[in-house]
Amino acid sequence: MNGAGSELNLVNPLIIDQSFEFVIMLFAGMTIVLFYDILVRVKARLKPGNKIAFIQDLLFWLFAALLTSSFLYYCSYGRLSFHALLAFGTGAVLWRKFFCGTIGKDTVRRKS
Repeated sequence: MNGAGSELNLVNPLIIDQSFEFVIMLFAGMTIVLFYDILVRVKARLKPGNKIAFIQDLLFWLFAALLTSSFLYYCSYGRLSFHALLAFGTGAVLWRKFFCGTIGKDTVRRKS
């Protein structure tokens, strides 16, 4: 018996799968909030009416649902779990805390 073979299986494959799902859903949460920030900036710049804003919101949330289900299908074949929801929420919160407002600050033209 070689001791090197037992060293390769230090981590349970279930933990590896759940870690993969967590990271993918973390990025899914960040991606959705990034696109939401872009939508808010576009709406602030264009100032659409109430009906157009409602349609934009409806289309955004449809897009967000499709994108989230694509991420979920990629990482766990569509199986929804607590840690996937937790990772999605954590990704959204982390994006809001660290990156929200950093995009587009330098793109505002100053009159000189």
